[in-house]
Amino acid sequence: MTGSDKGDEFEPKGFGRGAFHVQHERDAAWEPGFRGFFDYRDLGMAEKTGGKFRAHIHRPNAPCPGRGDLHYHKVDFQMVYVLKGWARVEFEGQGEILMEPGTAMYQEPGIHHRVLEYSDDYTAMEILVPADPETVSVEP
Repeated sequence: MTGSDKGDEFEPKGFGRGAFHVQHERDAAWEPGFRGFFDYRDLGMAEKTGGKFRAHIHRPNAPCPGRGDLHYHKVDFQMVYVLKGWARVEFEGQGEILMEPGTAMYQEPGIHHRVLEYSDDYTAMEILVPADPETVSVEP
């Protein structure tokens, strides 16, 4: 599934105009989400862009449970920027990557990966296209 040059594969297509939006941390809520060991602060972009993309902050809700499941996301675009702490993630064809504050990572569509471990204070911003991609487990 990696290396696709077909353009947008997963709906919705294009970006359009959206609507102006500002969200302050003091007004934000943290909720469980995609990965059970992380809580997510949705930055409101999915709603304002009609589901075209999602931006959220994620952080652990408990100590690292150990090696996560191997999986991939049905996305056209995914990137992570580490704000605080660190995470060690294994990527198909890339090996283990240590992500620490200031690390920016573009994750190509369909690449298999798993979280290996993370610090208790790990915090990162993630951007996904489309906003609600399907996650497919490959192995436990």
